[in-house]
Amino acid sequence: MSEHNYKYTDEQLSLNEAANYNLLLQVDPHSFSYAIAYKKKLLAWAENCPLGELANPQELQEVLTANYKQVITGLTSGAFTLMPEALFDNEYAANIARLLDVAETDSVYAQPLDSKNTIIYKVDQTASAAQGVFENETIVYRAKGWIIAVANNYPTSTDLYLNIENGTVEILNFNYDKLRFYNLFPYKNHEELAYFSAFVADELGMSPESLTLVLSGDVNASDKSFTYLAEFFGKVKINDTQVLVLPEQVVPHKILSLAALSLCASSEEN
Repeated sequence: MSEHNYKYTDEQLSLNEAANYNLLLQVDPHSFSYAIAYKKKLLAWAENCPLGELANPQELQEVLTANYKQVITGLTSGAFTLMPEALFDNEYAANIARLLDVAETDSVYAQPLDSKNTIIYKVDQTASAAQGVFENETIVYRAKGWIIAVANNYPTSTDLYLNIENGTVEILNFNYDKLRFYNLFPYKNHEELAYFSAFVADELGMSPESLTLVLSGDVNASDKSFTYLAEFFGKVKINDTQVLVLPEQVVPHKILSLAALSLCASSEEN
């Protein structure tokens, strides 16, 4: 878990009006983050909240017991696989899930990730603690909103998108509007971060010098991770995509993957 704990509350937030708000949750193995959005405006944000609050809210009781218009919950996966949407059949989902080494206490989900791919993923008992707690809840894969946000921002085939949070880097590449590569890697230091980035570049048959790395999450342009990556790749920059109207004190790339869950509210039917 990251040591920092960013927090923001807009003075206009009124949980008496929660029926007009969306609650966005990202549930990780040991903590969760939340944001409250009204239409396209961020009203509240907090990171690294104790996971036990979801099932038994104490400090966050007002926030977590309000009657929201919709709750979008992004769950972290222990393992996943992607299938082309055209080949996916619910009848065989259980057989595919066996490839993920599912335990009795795991939950398995099969959902569209984008217009072309279905993701089948498992979630352990701890990370699925929020399931069934909220009314009007939509469960999605944790990175779905981020993937949609990147796809909507005209990615090119020479862009590698990295989202860095809680000691894990998610790496994403598109062949213009088509998802070409997505995976995640736990890492311990900037050397390992560079290694996995170079590994993906090699898997895609591209030289690091020809790539642009676009970073979001727990990273800044002055970080060792950023400057180390800049030694090996053609260009490294911070992702400036903004999906919600943010106050000046909230940096868009820090909240991008959480805020982008708002894009799932209209794309999911239940």
